[in-house]
Amino acid sequence: MRSASDPFAKTSQALGRARDRRSQQRTPGAGSSRRGLQEDDDEPPPERQRSSPSKPPRNLDSGSEPAAIPTRANDKNNNNVAAPTSSRNKSEPSSTAAIETPGRKKAGISNLDSGSQPASSSSPSASKPKKSKSITAVASPDHGAGGSVGGPKSLDTLPNTFLTNPKQADPILFYLPRLISSEEKDEEFLLDLKSLLQAAQDDVRLHRGRVQAGLKKDMRLIRTYILENDPAYRARQERLTEHKDLVNGLIRDAPEIMSKLSGDKPVIKGKTVAEMAQLHLQQWQRALEVYVQCPAPESRDGGATAGSVTTADLDWSTLFDLLLDGIPEDQDISQVLLQASEMCNALVESARTTVHDAAEHVADLESSYRIRLEAHSEFSRHSLNVVGHIEEQFKRSGRTALQIGQQLEHAELKRSQCEAASVLIRRWWILESLAEQEAQSGEPVDVMEEVQGRKSPDTCQMDPLYTRPENSLEAARALKQLRAVIRAKGHASTGSANTAGGVGLNDKAAQGRFDLTASLIQRTSDALEQRLLTTFERVYAEGGGAYDFSPKPRPGSMDWRELRLLAQALLLFDSGRNLHKHYVDMVVTSRFPELFQKSINEMSKKSSGDAEFDMDSTRSKLSNLFHRVSDVCTAEFELIAYVFGSSAIITPNDPKKGKKDGKSGGGSRSDWMSDGSEEMALVVARALLQRVISDPLNGLQARINDLLASIDRIGDFDAGAKKLDTFVVIHEKAAGLFSLLKEAADRMIPNNDKNMAILSAAQVAARNAVDSLKGFLTSQELALSNTHRQGYINLELRLLHHDCCTSLDQAGCTLVKAPARRPDKSLIEKGILEEYKAPILPLHKISLAKKGYTGILAGPLKQSVLRQPLIHATDSLARARLMFGTSKRGGETTARVILSIYNQMCNFYGHGFLYPIVETIKEMLPSHPPAQMPPLPFDEEQEAPDLGVSPAFWVALERVHSASKSFDRELWAENREGSHRVWEILTLCGDESSISVARDFRVIFYTELERRGEAAILSALDTLSTHIQWVLVAGGESMMATGGNRIFNQLTGNSGGPYAIPAGSSLDTPNSPAIKSLTYCLRVQFVHVQAALTAKSLASLWTALSMRLYDILVARLLQHYTVSTVGAVILSRDVDALRSVSMLAGTEHSHWDLLRELVTLYMTPPDAIKTLLLGPEGDTSKGLFAKAGRDHSLVFLSRRNDYRYKTTTGPKKSSWVTEMLIDLNMTDPSDGNINIGSFAAGRSALS
Repeated sequence: MRSASDPFAKTSQALGRARDRRSQQRTPGAGSSRRGLQEDDDEPPPERQRSSPSKPPRNLDSGSEPAAIPTRANDKNNNNVAAPTSSRNKSEPSSTAAIETPGRKKAGISNLDSGSQPASSSSPSASKPKKSKSITAVASPDHGAGGSVGGPKSLDTLPNTFLTNPKQADPILFYLPRLISSEEKDEEFLLDLKSLLQAAQDDVRLHRGRVQAGLKKDMRLIRTYILENDPAYRARQERLTEHKDLVNGLIRDAPEIMSKLSGDKPVIKGKTVAEMAQLHLQQWQRALEVYVQCPAPESRDGGATAGSVTTADLDWSTLFDLLLDGIPEDQDISQVLLQASEMCNALVESARTTVHDAAEHVADLESSYRIRLEAHSEFSRHSLNVVGHIEEQFKRSGRTALQIGQQLEHAELKRSQCEAASVLIRRWWILESLAEQEAQSGEPVDVMEEVQGRKSPDTCQMDPLYTRPENSLEAARALKQLRAVIRAKGHASTGSANTAGGVGLNDKAAQGRFDLTASLIQRTSDALEQRLLTTFERVYAEGGGAYDFSPKPRPGSMDWRELRLLAQALLLFDSGRNLHKHYVDMVVTSRFPELFQKSINEMSKKSSGDAEFDMDSTRSKLSNLFHRVSDVCTAEFELIAYVFGSSAIITPNDPKKGKKDGKSGGGSRSDWMSDGSEEMALVVARALLQRVISDPLNGLQARINDLLASIDRIGDFDAGAKKLDTFVVIHEKAAGLFSLLKEAADRMIPNNDKNMAILSAAQVAARNAVDSLKGFLTSQELALSNTHRQGYINLELRLLHHDCCTSLDQAGCTLVKAPARRPDKSLIEKGILEEYKAPILPLHKISLAKKGYTGILAGPLKQSVLRQPLIHATDSLARARLMFGTSKRGGETTARVILSIYNQMCNFYGHGFLYPIVETIKEMLPSHPPAQMPPLPFDEEQEAPDLGVSPAFWVALERVHSASKSFDRELWAENREGSHRVWEILTLCGDESSISVARDFRVIFYTELERRGEAAILSALDTLSTHIQWVLVAGGESMMATGGNRIFNQLTGNSGGPYAIPAGSSLDTPNSPAIKSLTYCLRVQFVHVQAALTAKSLASLWTALSMRLYDILVARLLQHYTVSTVGAVILSRDVDALRSVSMLAGTEHSHWDLLRELVTLYMTPPDAIKTLLLGPEGDTSKGLFAKAGRDHSLVFLSRRNDYRYKTTTGPKKSSWVTEMLIDLNMTDPSDGNINIGSFAAGRSALS
């Protein structure tokens, strides 16, 4: 399926139709009318076959063509465009072929006949006449015979498509395919764009001529038609120009036209009403032209663009209203409308003419553009072919040149090998001759003196190559090759030497000469190496530590270029091992007198009787030592990079980099390798660091161990704290030292090499060497710190536990001794230091109870005592963070230490500190009320009784709660950036498992503390409940009787209670004394509870207390009290008072509302009780049966004092009760046992 936006879709369809028509034309019996089509393929005159390059191309369009030609995209099926029939397509000499371009399939044959559509076409477009987009090329019928494309007759014969519908006919190319066919026949012919465009112009003129010939039925117009001479074309152009000027004028005058039309019409003297109407009509005509000719441009949402000066706010209805507004009332409107109609008709005709002219103009431009587009397409195809040929030729030439270059390189390598072998043999002969001369004369050659330059050059027997200093590098290379010959003994090098002597090694004489020569070579090598080492040491000492690696070093600075030349020569002797050792010795003896000339113990060593340890002085001296190591190593790293590094490490500001002469310091890459495996700079830097840091006697690590050992000799806890500080100082300074050293190692590579995307082999090797050096620094850092870390962890945990326990001891607390802990013998046998685990020493609860609440608040729960362990813990976290760091590289170790500290603090602050306090204050609460009666009512001018729970209990709970929050805030501190507490440190370490374990520690700590706190609060609630019952029962009921009656009532339970008040009693007292005193005590208690608990805990506690208060009152009422009418009033007031104090906190107090409803049973007359129970007629939902339930309502009703009356045979129900029960058809639930538990506040009455 073709895309709708494909510009070649219609071309393909037209070509398919042409192919079908051509097949029909070849069938027998076809009409002779189709023979004329073959005449269209005649060749044009030779003079028109190719335009002269000297003549400019003719412009047949009078400059009316578009300036830019848009790009045409290929669709997914590689749609075809017309292509000429070349000499390669001789199988179809009489076909009309499509122009074929690279990447496209060959199009079908197009018939020039205007026959019917193909029968196989089923698309909707096949049934509608649509303009074809194909461009057809004409092929001559005599192509195979004459070899030409086209003939002169084809220009004078009009194709059928131009006879039937000339304006809709597709262009049929003639000149452009002919030019392309000429290029395909002649391979040397170059197809240029100018010729293609000129041929395209000829095809444009031909197409226009055919269109005019088809329209006017005059075949002469095919050759004679010129567009610029066409009167119709000139007239059309004039009309379009006039219309353009008209539109521009309307756009310019649109605001003025609209303002005149819509504004007020002033009365013009001398003008009649009809004349004014005509003037208005003329203005309206101008506005109509603006509305039609200058429509407002549409915005993206379909509406007119805002702010248009023409017709943005103008529509036809508005325009019509403006027409009518300017017509006077006495004017005949029909005449005006008739004139307006004529104006509209004239404007419509003008617009129709303009649209028709524009359509013809666009059609003409389209055909011209498409033909030129074909010319550009063919030029692109031709250019691609030429470029392909050039590329293929370039590849062939490049492969040939590469083969020649490889052969030349191989030949040059062989020549250089032969030359090197010749030089080596000559040097061997020279030394062999000198060795034989020495053996024959019996006088040994003083090699050391001659090579060291102590003899005059005139008296020297050795070759000047070995005696002159300027030849040191070349001599070192020669001696290395000679030593390789000695080591080979019978291999290729030795065989070459023996062949030169003419004798094999099996000959004893030859073996003797070989041994003599080998001995002389070894002596010469030792002497030359010693001379180079002496010179290297002298140049290094003359520099005095002043390094300047700029292109123009300052006077007096070290000559690093000379050192580089010497190092290059020395590295050829045993891979430079003697040079490495000698250089390291020079550095440590001259640059580190603090380490290798005096002991660091002098910084802190005291006499045996002096136990003081000056931490500030030690810190200062350690800091100076680490800074000294950092400065020296940083400077030496740079020197090592310049002296021992490869050419990839030398910085670009070296003006002599890359030179190969004797003074450049350059050289082959292999000269700078240690055994061919590592960079020399890496080897030397590693040896220097190994000596400075890990030397067993004078290294930095050994000095630090001596310092820590001197602190251990003091042997008390203060010394332990100082040792911790020393640990931190050492590792803080060590971390800074190694960080600076790694930065110095990075600077060994030039910055421009770091930014390069493609690196050479030398640069890659140099970068790998620096990375390896940084890894070695990391290993040295770990070796320096790991030896102290386990000792630090144990000491940190031990001192932290000691400091925390000491703070409690100083507060006067007694701690319980922990059982002895058995050491792990398996770790002792393996020599592994066991990690310290602090014992749990909880507070002694009996001693806390003896102190009472006051002693607890002034002792362990004092704010300063609560904060002190947290201060010690934060100090430990800070030291651990400085000791181990917070990077992800060492995150596992850091997380382990932080977890140990946090776990120990959770155990201490929980099991050892807060848990015993909470358990103690819980056990201090009384479980039974006092034995004596409460003196009711309580005096509100004095302090209210605490109902068994002292206010100090709630203060202690508040202190514990505040301490727990401080513990979380000061140690855990989640989501507090910059706090450097447990959560942030573990997060920076990136150890998710450690964070999970720490969260578990935190959850366990708070879960246990919350469980003990809840137990203490529940115990306080039980104590309050027992004392509430003590006040209500023991206090309230005792006031109703005295003496023996009180004792009898207590034994029988038949007192009637405080609400069995006889009728006619006074109601001056609003509440009973027990309720009044109880509410007073509860309000005072609420203040202390509110200050101690959170809002949620307070609501839960007070709701539970409200329910228990309700249960106590209801159970006593239903079991022991009877209520009179007067007592019901007091009971209602008491219920309101208890409800009021219960609603101080919490939300669930509906049981009090229900009780208030049930109390009305005692104040209602007997005849109205049934209505109260069932509710008003028609609304049973308001009755007590619906609210409280049938059984509950009747049980409460049974406590009325008139519900039963006493008889000699026992109590009997009143008559109104019996009648009510009969009416309700119910039994009395109070006759049996009553389940008081079902009346509890937490249970539903309707269940």
